[in-house]
Amino acid sequence: MNIWALDKDQSIRHLLLMLTTQLGAGAFVVDEQTECDRNAVFIHHAEDPALRAYLYTVGQQEGRYGIHLEYPPTSAAAVLFEANENQSLEAVVESLAVHFDIPVIAPLPSR
Repeated sequence: MNIWALDKDQSIRHLLLMLTTQLGAGAFVVDEQTECDRNAVFIHHAEDPALRAYLYTVGQQEGRYGIHLEYPPTSAAAVLFEANENQSLEAVVESLAVHFDIPVIAPLPSR
């Protein structure tokens, strides 16, 4: 999938590129079926579509992200989703690594 071809705001496309770089190309799948704002996107676990995350920039500070972690209804989680606002890229990466059970986070390339 070409992230730059998505009909999303540049901030969301940039976030998806950073997540792909740090979590790996096959770590998650962009949900192109669920409609949402251009400043938001659903992604899900590569093997379990019910394990999802909603990422957005609407109402967030510049360079910060909102993230809702969604759990399958059959999971042992006490709640079916967890919401966090104004998260840094690093916090989003760490949350998704835990949520999607990704053992290794690659560093971002140096400038």
